[in-house]
Amino acid sequence: MMLPTLSDLPIASPLPATSGSLSPDEQAQAARATVGLGEISGRTLLHLRGNDAESVLQAEHMNIGDVIDQSGLLARLRRDEFVLLARDRLTASEQIVAKIGERRVTLTDITHGRCGLLLIGARAPNVLPKVCALDFDLFANLHAAQTSLAKVRTLIVRADVDSVPAYGLCVDRSLAAYVWGVVYDAAQEFEGVPLSNDGFESLRMGSLW
Repeated sequence: MMLPTLSDLPIASPLPATSGSLSPDEQAQAARATVGLGEISGRTLLHLRGNDAESVLQAEHMNIGDVIDQSGLLARLRRDEFVLLARDRLTASEQIVAKIGERRVTLTDITHGRCGLLLIGARAPNVLPKVCALDFDLFANLHAAQTSLAKVRTLIVRADVDSVPAYGLCVDRSLAAYVWGVVYDAAQEFEGVPLSNDGFESLRMGSLW
């Protein structure tokens, strides 16, 4: 079943406004070479759970932690639990609801409760170990994990952009500004740059993000 959501209401960013003298293209270039941090906007986060979720999503081939391109980034968190970072909320929701029918699956739009950050760049794998205990040498492209980052429960999804390491960090919206500050501070050792919306769009064009 589809649970009630606030998805049709506007969402205000909980993050500090980015500023600086770099143009969007310069931000993107700097982030690729070192590391950049921006906000994932314009995407919906859908949560699916239930014994039949696997068959509804036709995800029998996915192992726990796998990420695939399926109307966005679909990640398998457990045997009976998935999240979809969807490109088009209405289309994705309608397609999934049609497939659910009477099967035992709960679909919830959790976009309003979460905020997504994107850490991208050649040095991104060096930044994350400073704030998270996972071994990022073993954290492959198209992989996801729920973990503690800066003592905050975080979903990390890796989907590289043109072979440049890129990690989506999905956190509780009320803690997003704190996580932004911690990750951005850790990135300063590698000359990290903040990404404006335009800079982020320039970076992710043509990617899974």
